[in-house]
Amino acid sequence: MRKAIAALSLVYLSAHLPFLPPTLEDTDSINFALGVADFDVAKHQPHPPGYPVFIALGKVSTSIVRAGGVPSPEPRGLAIWSAISGAALVPLLYGFFFALSVAGRGLQTLPVGLQPLPVAWWATVVAVTSPLFWFTALRPLSDTTGLAAAIAAQALIASSIAGTGRLRALTWGGFVAGLAIGIRSQTFLLTLPLLGLALVLPRTGLRARDRIAAIVATAIGVLVWGIPLIVASGGLSSYAAALGSQAGEDFSGVVMLWTTRTARVALDALIYSFLWPWGHPMAGVLVTGVAMIGAAHLLWKMPRALALLLVAFVPYAIFHLLFHETITVRYALPLVVPVAYLAVCALDWAGTAVTAAGAAVLIAWSLAISVPASIWYGRHGSPAFMAFQEAARIRDPAGGHHVIGLHAVARRAVDWLEVARESPLPLRILKAPHGREWLTLIEQWRNDPASRISFVANPKRTDLALIDPASRRPPLALRWGFVEPPFVGGTRPGDSDLYALAPPGWMLDRGWALTAEVAGITATDGLGPHRRPSVAWIRARPDAATLMIGGRHLGPSSDPPVRMTVSLNGIALDPIEAKSGFFFHVVSAPAGSLAGGGYIPFEVKAESADGSNRVIPVGLEQFDLQSAGTPMIGVEDGWHEPEYDPRTARSWRWAAEKATLWVRPVGRDVRLTLSGESPLQYFDAAPAVIISVAGREIARLNPSADFTQEIVLPADALAEADGRVAIISDKFFVPAERDGSPDKRHLALRIYSYAVR
Repeated sequence: MRKAIAALSLVYLSAHLPFLPPTLEDTDSINFALGVADFDVAKHQPHPPGYPVFIALGKVSTSIVRAGGVPSPEPRGLAIWSAISGAALVPLLYGFFFALSVAGRGLQTLPVGLQPLPVAWWATVVAVTSPLFWFTALRPLSDTTGLAAAIAAQALIASSIAGTGRLRALTWGGFVAGLAIGIRSQTFLLTLPLLGLALVLPRTGLRARDRIAAIVATAIGVLVWGIPLIVASGGLSSYAAALGSQAGEDFSGVVMLWTTRTARVALDALIYSFLWPWGHPMAGVLVTGVAMIGAAHLLWKMPRALALLLVAFVPYAIFHLLFHETITVRYALPLVVPVAYLAVCALDWAGTAVTAAGAAVLIAWSLAISVPASIWYGRHGSPAFMAFQEAARIRDPAGGHHVIGLHAVARRAVDWLEVARESPLPLRILKAPHGREWLTLIEQWRNDPASRISFVANPKRTDLALIDPASRRPPLALRWGFVEPPFVGGTRPGDSDLYALAPPGWMLDRGWALTAEVAGITATDGLGPHRRPSVAWIRARPDAATLMIGGRHLGPSSDPPVRMTVSLNGIALDPIEAKSGFFFHVVSAPAGSLAGGGYIPFEVKAESADGSNRVIPVGLEQFDLQSAGTPMIGVEDGWHEPEYDPRTARSWRWAAEKATLWVRPVGRDVRLTLSGESPLQYFDAAPAVIISVAGREIARLNPSADFTQEIVLPADALAEADGRVAIISDKFFVPAERDGSPDKRHLALRIYSYAVR
């Protein structure tokens, strides 16, 4: 068995070393790399609590990798410890599982139905080849290294309880437990409860001095890294301040069950913690279900072993489910260990042949999805870093300034690239505050109207709708080459879109509501045209242009209309009056009205039309301005407010059974593209959808799945209808009639996007 364990450990290491990542990825890994370069917990180099032992290991390995001329020394220098620790976990897990089985009944009295060697062996192989386990052993993070130290401590402590450990096993277990906290702080939840049980459990053969020695050894293990950490942090008070700031960010900046106590968050916590680690929720249901049978089997045959397993992992599981952002699936890595052991215990109930066959199937499944993901990861690394590498290659053919902008989620990546030895980035990088990134773009273009900006965008964000879409081409979409949750779930930055932004024809400042995200920011800031003027910046031009503006009077129907004062470069245009509900207006800007240099201001201010001082909220949901000949599109009657789901990163508007689009007539045919959700999500049969212009049927659709449909709108029909395009569905529903909600809207089609060219 020792040879088999050694061979598996060597194979495991050999299968991981060639695929260490060429880039950093998660913010935590960036913080670790910054800590290797310059340890400063107050600057989150790395983030508190500091991980001093892991950083010390990283400094050693990174120096060796750099001296060997290996490219990307920092990510590979950190990731190599994950690979080594993954290989080390093979004998460590076997030792822990063996000690559990022995502790359950004693080596000589084990029941025939639960032999220690096959269970320990297969449980070890199932655990280390599971998708989450296999892939995390490649990442430049402390998770696998911390778990290896924790399992080492658990194995030593369990062996002392079982009576199979050598002299001083408990003492060494305590020391490793203390040291492990310096690798990854959460390991104390895996080790100290089991250590505490060993200290108080009677009839283990431990003497009082053995127990005292274990306590002292644990303290020494903590002091080995604790004292240097405090000294390097500038004293206890400085370290406490850094630790407090991290705790505040954790409680305010992530979704955790402790602060968001909803059924949805609780269900997500269970799915991400127990199902996704096995590669797919259905696979997780199967493995976890079998593990529950194994728990019942263990309770019947070896209750003491089950008790030790619960003491070793339940405290961590409780902490994880309550206080971790569980979408970050790697936090569930320790929970793979008990699930794998219990699943194999269940298989062993049916006999050795079933155990081997069942384990082999699970191992084959795990490797089939983990190995391709590992190969892709080793070749490409993080999409965000790929985006920055691509951005650095872009050059403005006109010789203008090349600037890089980004959503704030990628800001830490820029911090690393700026201190890396071979930074690929130009000097001008726009670092913006989170949630207000578009304001930095506005500032850049107002100061330098000729700037061309490469923007590294988070695909889940929608604020770029505030920049003239005509100024950007479809983005270069950079994505993980595999399903995220079992491997890199919760990674930030992750998927990225790289936009090449030319100087835009217009850009919207504060106070708008073009998307649900932007509307939320406007509401949070207490802005909107009813509070203070909403501002747009229009690129100066000599020719005429058409301006489109739309939105909603958000007051009740009993409120008076609102009068919106519109001004362009300080010159008042015709006011817009809107009653409760939706409004849409097209305004002509004659030649010469946009003359000037750079960008000129456009302002909208909303006041009650009855002359009173009452504040009536207004949401500005649509805007566009284009010169002659450029198609434009807007929504008129029959459309509802913009909506957004951050879980799926989907934006949409609902259309009623009859909805109207305005498409600007430009003297030639226009191609309309509609994308939407399958109506069969809501109806028993596909609806009949008619697209008509000026009473003429242009197209008929029967969508029975998610759809993207292109429709050519004839120029003469558009001109005759003054741009109005009707979308008519023979089916709709009212949510209030289905689920008793207060939502009485008529909903026919959920449209993800609409565009013209």
